[in-house]
Amino acid sequence: MAVEEETPVITEKEEKEPMRWLYVIVIGLGFFTTGVSWNVYNSYLPADFLPLFIGGAFQNTIIGLIMVLDNVAALFLQPYIGAKSDAERSRIGRRMPYILIGAPGAAVFFALIALGWAAFSFWLMFFFITVFNVFMAYYRAPVVALMPDVVPSEHRTKANGVINLMGGIGAIYAFAVASQIYKIDDPGLAALFGTTTTRIGPILTFLTTSIIMVISIIILYIVVKEPEVPPVDATKPKEVGIVGAMKQVSFANDKSTIGLLFAILFWFFGWNAMETWYTRYGREVLGFLTADASFQLTAFALSFVIFAVPAGFAANKLGRKRTILIGLIIMIASLGVLVVVTDYIMMMIIFVVTGLGWALVNVNSIVMVWEQLGKSRVGAGTGLYYMFSMTAAILGPLISGLIFDLTSLSFLFPVAIMFLIISFVIMMGVRTGEVGDELISEAAQ
Repeated sequence: MAVEEETPVITEKEEKEPMRWLYVIVIGLGFFTTGVSWNVYNSYLPADFLPLFIGGAFQNTIIGLIMVLDNVAALFLQPYIGAKSDAERSRIGRRMPYILIGAPGAAVFFALIALGWAAFSFWLMFFFITVFNVFMAYYRAPVVALMPDVVPSEHRTKANGVINLMGGIGAIYAFAVASQIYKIDDPGLAALFGTTTTRIGPILTFLTTSIIMVISIIILYIVVKEPEVPPVDATKPKEVGIVGAMKQVSFANDKSTIGLLFAILFWFFGWNAMETWYTRYGREVLGFLTADASFQLTAFALSFVIFAVPAGFAANKLGRKRTILIGLIIMIASLGVLVVVTDYIMMMIIFVVTGLGWALVNVNSIVMVWEQLGKSRVGAGTGLYYMFSMTAAILGPLISGLIFDLTSLSFLFPVAIMFLIISFVIMMGVRTGEVGDELISEAAQ
């Protein structure tokens, strides 16, 4: 006689557990620090800072190699730290110890990058870039995993919308405000920093960003108190860790998780190639000033902010997979239009549409990974997400830089479109990751 599989029961407490909006908004400040710093970093290092020291026929390839340092650090550190934080037991919580070490350290060395540039010392600047990247990789996975620790499954798409909204606000600051600070040319201010150039704007841009990062983390630490977790039970098997989690999803009968991770790999491959090179594309192909090309991306960032929370609500109505597929279609179509449209204002309008598509994709993807692995492995799930997204971020700028050296920067948008199409095809085969799948995953562990 066949034995019926026991169906996990959702308790009344789980159904009615409230959304903690204040915690979600303040946790979003952690993601805000990454949004503001990475967008300043990606706007000015490849376009202005590195070309000052690097030339030759393979200039773009070498710059691309340096630009993936952050992703190399993230690839090796974030999955490990994310899984390690699951088992952390400290007085201030599981995630907070990593956040309080990583974020302030990243802020300090982020400011020092600009000082290395102003001193015309490539190796000093390169050292600061490397250390900054290590600190960023150290705290990013724990700060992202903090949200599902305090938010139940049914609210996570909405909460992740808020988290991404905060990251988008950071991007708006980088593109709209920091781009104006970057233009400052003041001999008096330059003398205070002892620089040989009157262009004090780059130093102020990186320094003010660092100050914002520190203030945000202080607020996060004061407001958010992590929930208590049971002590590690020595009688139970050890956590599988990131390697074990990777083995489980790779050899599972249901290939949805590994499929989703490869879809993430390809859409980030395309997106990071474009994100890294757009300001340079704007300057060399379209003839815009670097700061103006960076400001142009304000339209994308603002659109992402506006649609981040609605993207979470859309997933509650349409399902997470369907919402992501719609977002990919919107991105592919809008980037296709940007292949032929070169008018500054029209491009900004199209970037608004692209931002909508990216919100639908990005807000819901990591939530699906959490759902597939279960609440007890949120850190490991976050680690896997970043393992694949950072692998793409490493390969994207590197391969695209080589393509541009062999052809031209005009292939920027077609390269991005190609990989978005691949991710769409893979995503069609994903079957799990919706609300309620977490209970099944937990029962199977």
